[in-house]
Amino acid sequence: MHKHDGAFSEMTAIALYRPLKTRIGEKAAMVAAFVFSGLLHELAISVPVKTGYGLPLLYFFIQGILIMIERKLEYNGILKNKLVAKCWVFAGLILPFPVLFHKWFLKGIIWPLISW
Repeated sequence: MHKHDGAFSEMTAIALYRPLKTRIGEKAAMVAAFVFSGLLHELAISVPVKTGYGLPLLYFFIQGILIMIERKLEYNGILKNKLVAKCWVFAGLILPFPVLFHKWFLKGIIWPLISW
């Protein structure tokens, strides 16, 4: 999970994580990057529908915790099995999706867009 692709992830890493890592340490910089990402997602997901505040931030908090757990699992060799690693990624990203894309966002933004 910690090897994310995408422009937003790269921008967060360059602008926030890497500079903070040298100043406040790796774990604190990672927390800051996830909080920043969570707040930006709050603006994009919760603010437009004026409800569900805190849920996108919670999703990114969960992701940060999962990355810390993943690092321990990698260190212990548990994720060397490709099936276990794929299940880990799937569970960590997909299962908490309802927290990120909460029902109010789906009802207020997504469903109207796809039901023309």
